[in-house]
Parts: sequence; structure tokens; C-alpha cells
Amino acid sequence: MADGYNFHQLKAAILALSRATDWEVAKKEWRLVEISEADEPETCLCGHFPIIELCTISNATTGKSVDVGNVCVKRFLGFRSDLIFQSLKRVRADPDKAIGPDATAFFHERGVINDWEYQFQQSTMRKRNLSQRQLATRRSINQKVIAAVRRRGLS
Repeated sequence: MADGYNFHQLKAAILALSRATDWEVAKKEWRLVEISEADEPETCLCGHFPIIELCTISNATTGKSVDVGNVCVKRFLGFRSDLIFQSLKRVRADPDKAIGPDATAFFHERGVINDWEYQFQQSTMRKRNLSQRQLATRRSINQKVIAAVRRRGLS
């Protein structure tokens, strides 16, 4: 591929870590388990360099985990991690903004935000005019989410 993403290299690496030998079946063994941001650029399984937005995927069948780039997770495995990273960028730029529905679900599933915070996010996500108390709650949730994203590297 001309854009630096080598599908065949990614496919071979994922198949080698999977129990299934068929790509379509092997893809179903994998789940997005964590996202992180690298302080120093890293290389994806597909060979693309540089990547900063990292996605840890885990194989439910074999128990193996691997980091791949955000683009490969979206393009080849179908996980919309790009929406989670977009939410993180949005709330870092403006802590009064709401994280998106994909990020809300992702962080709730991983126990970063509790059931009440999840419901609060769902009910206020589209609201622009929040009370001071609601705004403080949104900021608190945003801080928890940002703090949960692991930084990798030297910092």
C-alpha cells in the first residue's frame, strides 16, 4: 500500500497470534482492550511508522495481546478507536465538552467511569447549557477519562 500501511504484514502477524487460520474468523477472536498514547513514535505491526495513538488488542481465544496503530484497528479490524481518540482531543482542548458515545461506552466497560457517570454522560451528552454543578461533574468525568489513558515512553 502506498500510504505506509501493509495489510499483508498485519494479516500475517495477527494470524500468527490467532488460533484461527482464516482471516475473517481470526479477526473475530480479537477485542480492543486498551488505548494509550506514545511519547515517542512507535511502529505498528503493519510496518507503519510513526504511530502515537496505540491500541492494545487481545485475543480472547489465545490470550495474546499486541499493540497496533489506531488506523489499523479501524481499517482492518473494524474497531472505531478513532472516535475515542477524537473525544480525548476534544476534551483536552475544552474540558467543558462531553466525551462521545463511543468513548463513554469504552471507558464504562473498563470501569473507568461508573454506572451513574455513564448515565450522566448519556443524558447530558448533547446538552450545551449545563448548570454549574452539571458542568463540574462533566469536568470531573473528563479528568478521570484523560487520566486513564496510559502514556508510554519517557515522560
